[in-house]
Amino acid sequence: MESEYRKRRERLKRIIDELHVDALLVTSLVNVRYLCGFTGSNGFLLIAENHEILFTDSRYIEQGSEETFNEIEVSLSPGFKGLTGAPGFNKINNMGFESGNVSHSEFVLLGELLTETTKLSPTNGVVEKIRSIKDKEEIDFIKIAASLADKAIVNAIDLLGPGISESDIAWGIEKFLKENGADDIAFDTIVATGTNSSKPHHRAGSTVVKQGDPLVIDMGASVKGYNSDITRTILVEGRDGQFDRVYDTVLEAQMAAIKAVREGVSGKELDAVARKIIGDRGYGENFSHGLGHGIGLAVHEMPMVVPSSETIIEDGMIFTVEPGVYIPGWGGVRIEDMILLESGQVSTLTNSPK
Repeated sequence: MESEYRKRRERLKRIIDELHVDALLVTSLVNVRYLCGFTGSNGFLLIAENHEILFTDSRYIEQGSEETFNEIEVSLSPGFKGLTGAPGFNKINNMGFESGNVSHSEFVLLGELLTETTKLSPTNGVVEKIRSIKDKEEIDFIKIAASLADKAIVNAIDLLGPGISESDIAWGIEKFLKENGADDIAFDTIVATGTNSSKPHHRAGSTVVKQGDPLVIDMGASVKGYNSDITRTILVEGRDGQFDRVYDTVLEAQMAAIKAVREGVSGKELDAVARKIIGDRGYGENFSHGLGHGIGLAVHEMPMVVPSSETIIEDGMIFTVEPGVYIPGWGGVRIEDMILLESGQVSTLTNSPK
């Protein structure tokens, strides 16, 4: 894995050169982990042509050296002030920084630390763009996480019975994942039954699952920091004409969007495929979110598959396709799978019944 981290940093350095900055300050902890392997809760990277330094506090000095395989310098600094002692810091004329991860007070502090002639240049999505293309080891970890999610959601549905609540199901999923090899859940498990299912991000509570109710389960596993994300919707022990119409609409929209995946298509074009089908069936106003999102070290990352997305789908990307219809007072249906485009071939990483 050491060589993969080096490759990522070298690729970043080429991009830094294209941005015409002398160094990039990486403050997103997810990006820090991606570039050097550090998993601590406090730290940032300074990446320059001849210097790669991880700054962290005293809790993580030893961990930082171990997790980065001693490939880069690890320096003690609880904040940006440690930058002033970095090799070549005073020679930086133009420092890039992750504008989405630096607060106003941190920006002011950086300005005070730099010389009067040094420029601060905001950047956006530089490392995130690199992260959107997964390497083989990343794909392998995500496949394991996806397989665990498949098994956990099937197990949860099999355990449905009288008196079981949303929170019971959520706990059962977490327990199953941790007992079967997951490091953690990828995010707080969404379990929504009855009218709660019309809320896309309902928090699992004490509501008891009842016969004839729609039930939405949205969950994921985390393995070595890499995440999965899957949603399944069922009708609990019954038949309902409206549920069938809504479910068939969502499933048709999902399958059409997956069929449309190819290298060179944009995120907004894929979103439009599903959105048109849902709109044509009369549920356009009830599809209230984007079609999908990239997934990896973060649950939501590039590429975004939403109406405004100009991002072009490329080989090596993994993202979700998750159309949904939500009708207040009745309930909702969402179906979500993870899609991989690899060597020009589209594959679905989540394959539990739907």
